[in-house]
Amino acid sequence: MVMMAGRKLFCVLVCAAALASCASPPAKAPEPAPAAPPEKSAPVPDTTPVPQPTHEFIASDELYRTTFREVQDVVAAITRIITAGDYDGWLSYLTADYAASRGSSEFLADASSAAVLKKNGIVLKSLRDYFNNVVVRSHLQATLDDLQFLDETHVKALALVQGTPVILYYLVHENGRWKIGLKQGGES
Repeated sequence: MVMMAGRKLFCVLVCAAALASCASPPAKAPEPAPAAPPEKSAPVPDTTPVPQPTHEFIASDELYRTTFREVQDVVAAITRIITAGDYDGWLSYLTADYAASRGSSEFLADASSAAVLKKNGIVLKSLRDYFNNVVVRSHLQATLDDLQFLDETHVKALALVQGTPVILYYLVHENGRWKIGLKQGGES
């Protein structure tokens, strides 16, 4: 009897499977997914350094010698003016951009935060204050040792201090003479 029950159960299962296959269309074999378009790989960045254009101005020997003599005279004149505390004389050697930059309230506030000025209770309120309390007090008796041309009308006047080049001034040739100016980009 157990055998009969097992056969009946088997028949029920086979019939159920047959009915299920008749009730729905035969299952198709899964179609392969459509081939994805080939992925374009991201371009691999070229890590080879790209040479930057130097745009370095190279002065001729004659231009260097002529400019050196002119700048040497200007540095000597500015040194005498600063030593004498001649504010108006100093102003005559400034470009308008430099004077405006150093006379700006932002610059004066920033300069006033220098430790030596704070220690002495000095607050810079004008370009004249800057001249008297910074330029005159910190001026060195420096001489011109070299020039670095930025272009034909902009140079760095350099002095050697203990063998290290130090920028004395950025100079701009303007209206036929050299003046203290700002480096391109607004720096001094």
